[in-house]
Amino acid sequence: MKPSVILTSATLVGLLLINLPVPTAGAQNLLPGSPPADEAAPEVAVEPTSLEAIAQRGAALAGERDALATELQHSGVETTSLAGKHLLRSQEKLAEIERLLDAQAGLARALAAPAESPDAELPDDEPSVFMLNVLYEQQAAAESALVEKRRNLEAAREQLETLEARSREAGARLEKSTAEEKARNQRAARSAALAVRVQAEQVNLATLELQTAQAQRERGDSLEARIAAIRDSLASGDVEAGGALTAVMERESAVQRERNDAERELATAELRLAAEKTRYAADPGSSAERLAVVEALTAYRDALAKHISVANFELERLGSLRDIWAHWESLLRADYSSDDLASWQELADNQLSDLRQTEAVRQAQVADLRIRLAGLASRISQLPAESQARAPLREAEAALNKVYTELLAADRMLAADRRMTERFAAEIDTVTGNLSFLEHLSRVLQKARGFWNFEITTIDDAPFTVGSLTMGLLLFAAGLWASRMGARFVGHFSASRLKLDAGAVQAMHTLSFYFLLIGFTLLALRAVHFPLTAFTFLGGALAIGVGFGSQNVMNNFISGLILMLERPVRAQDVVEVDGSHGVIQRIGPRSTHIRSTDGRHIVVPNSFFLESNVVNWTLSDDLMRTKVSVGVCYGSPTRLVKQLIEEVTAAEPLVLNQPAPKVIFDAFGDNSLNFDVYFWVEARSPMAVNEVQSRIRFAIDDVFREHNLVIAFPQRDVHLDAVAPLEVRLVDGTEKAGNGAAPPSGYSAKSPDE
Repeated sequence: MKPSVILTSATLVGLLLINLPVPTAGAQNLLPGSPPADEAAPEVAVEPTSLEAIAQRGAALAGERDALATELQHSGVETTSLAGKHLLRSQEKLAEIERLLDAQAGLARALAAPAESPDAELPDDEPSVFMLNVLYEQQAAAESALVEKRRNLEAAREQLETLEARSREAGARLEKSTAEEKARNQRAARSAALAVRVQAEQVNLATLELQTAQAQRERGDSLEARIAAIRDSLASGDVEAGGALTAVMERESAVQRERNDAERELATAELRLAAEKTRYAADPGSSAERLAVVEALTAYRDALAKHISVANFELERLGSLRDIWAHWESLLRADYSSDDLASWQELADNQLSDLRQTEAVRQAQVADLRIRLAGLASRISQLPAESQARAPLREAEAALNKVYTELLAADRMLAADRRMTERFAAEIDTVTGNLSFLEHLSRVLQKARGFWNFEITTIDDAPFTVGSLTMGLLLFAAGLWASRMGARFVGHFSASRLKLDAGAVQAMHTLSFYFLLIGFTLLALRAVHFPLTAFTFLGGALAIGVGFGSQNVMNNFISGLILMLERPVRAQDVVEVDGSHGVIQRIGPRSTHIRSTDGRHIVVPNSFFLESNVVNWTLSDDLMRTKVSVGVCYGSPTRLVKQLIEEVTAAEPLVLNQPAPKVIFDAFGDNSLNFDVYFWVEARSPMAVNEVQSRIRFAIDDVFREHNLVIAFPQRDVHLDAVAPLEVRLVDGTEKAGNGAAPPSGYSAKSPDE
């Protein structure tokens, strides 16, 4: 059995005597060598982050570490046992607490140092926009550090609360543990208490870091003074302009040198790769080692090409930043006009948009490089030590690592440039807010003028701008309105002065509208200097469209034009289409609208009137011939019937005398003698014809009654040819049942007595 350790309550109480920022309830006195808790001196309320409190905790910690080392040396506990491992871990925790105390002491001493006198002389900063931006970056870094330290302190406190809860749970389990579980629970409780102490010191350290960041923030007044001094120097014009461009040019020179070095390395890599490919092509059956070398050199070449691409992009971006620096300096010197402010604002907005997009692309490139580097490292680790491919792969890895480092640095520079551009835009907004009403109006007009002259495209070396498009649309709208008014006037003139019929009026109205619209459209295009040669391509596209998708549309449109010119049907004509009668309401560019006699609207494609048989009842005039049929009984005087029908028809005022009505004895029918009277009427609708027919029928009925002529109706004569008398018998149900036949429905047999 391994020796067990009897832990007294003397050692660990010293661990818990240290003043923590928050109470550590539930922590146990589990380290030997410390005085009992009830013998400890009463604590004095001392700020845990003060130098005095840190020194006290450090002194107590030194005693605890000595006691724990003595316990390990003389207790006979093996370091490989559970108790020994636990004591070693306790030593590590105490060492970590010591490191945290040292860091706290350094921060506390820095905070205790006397602050600089507010009357101290400010540094002699270079009065340039570049230095101004550096000071702004320092301010932003201080603000960011303050936010980060505050966030770290909150996270440390939350973690401390969690560890304290676990320590209380461990203490509760220790109190309830049996003799067999006591040693294990003692170790668990001591580990939990040490974890609480470590986290409490983390909270103290985070508190000191936050206080340091706040102190730096408070000392930021000197930054404000330095910024104000630089702005005053630039505004006074005492310094030479263009100082900010020096830093940009230095950055450009450094990037160009790196790009030139990478281009030379790339040329060497291309030669090496070509040589290895030649060797491999000369002996394809060689080992896979040479193929691996080719692949490694290819990866190395690609890494160098990526490096050059990053450098080229950086040079392009730095070139665009020159204008920002120059304009910002002019802005601080008050050397600008209202037009300049508008153009600078547009430049800043475009630059910010480009920088944000570039940042997103760079993040994706960094992630891709990280994956490629991991793949290269895995591939190198799998190669044998004597492999020839290891050296090229190492070169490729080094090149990719360099590109990765440069991308990270470029990403930080991008963020800094974005913040600088945002400051430039904010400066413009500040200046803009101080402009007068007339200056604001001038800026608005400048923006409107710029938008009006914005070039959409170029046609035949002629710019087509937003203003041209807007003017063309306005002229087209005015031409559309004028075309409608002109077509309406032509239609009214045709009806009132020329006395044309409704169909001709509508044709004149429609055709004049088309001609006027085409004329105004060409005039609008000419007014905005739109070259009509552009319609060459449009005509070809239109021809293709006619041959495919728009064939039916163009067919109906052209058919409508033919209908208006040839006029086989016109507006207000009575036509019969597929058995339906109706009046043409309107002939449109694609279809014709017909109103049927029962009030339905029928839309017929224009091509239907040219491709199908259509009955036009009023093509040349409004005359229609119709008839009325009547039948009289056999034996009626046919001459009298004819005479009466002729008199009735002649007396009807709606029936035309010429051509004269015609009465025809049509046939000897089954039940009547059939007469038809044919006559002509002037009508423009089937309903008017039906009305005349009805009047004729009423009159025929009246005159036939006066002369006792009977209008025949269907009747049937039944003739029975019987040589002998017909026998009629009444049968009862019994006899009928015997014959197997059922009595007819509704029949009841009666006895002879009845």
